[in-house]
Amino acid sequence: MSEHLTQTSYPGEIDIQGDRSPVSYKLKASKEDDGTIHVALSLTAPRDWLLKHGFRHEALLLRKSGEPIPVRFEETLNVADNIAVTLRAENVVCKNLDDMGRMFPELSRAAA
Repeated sequence: MSEHLTQTSYPGEIDIQGDRSPVSYKLKASKEDDGTIHVALSLTAPRDWLLKHGFRHEALLLRKSGEPIPVRFEETLNVADNIAVTLRAENVVCKNLDDMGRMFPELSRAAA
């Protein structure tokens, strides 16, 4: 069973082929029984902006702290989808809290 550690929202930018727009993204960290820490990242973006800029399945989240992360929509986006859609990154597995802090400095500040 996992134990919730921390979560936070943070400002960033979504990048689709060089076109950028500000977004807020959410991070949630939980500790598993084996001691590993799983970090989930998601963001919500306007469907019409995404489509206008050529998004179909994947974009890049640019964070002020840390490396850029690919975010995906579970299917190919089209006009029949909700007006706001959730994009997710693959869950990241960290060995420990120090590892999490290096990969996600935003969570270190939230936990402080």
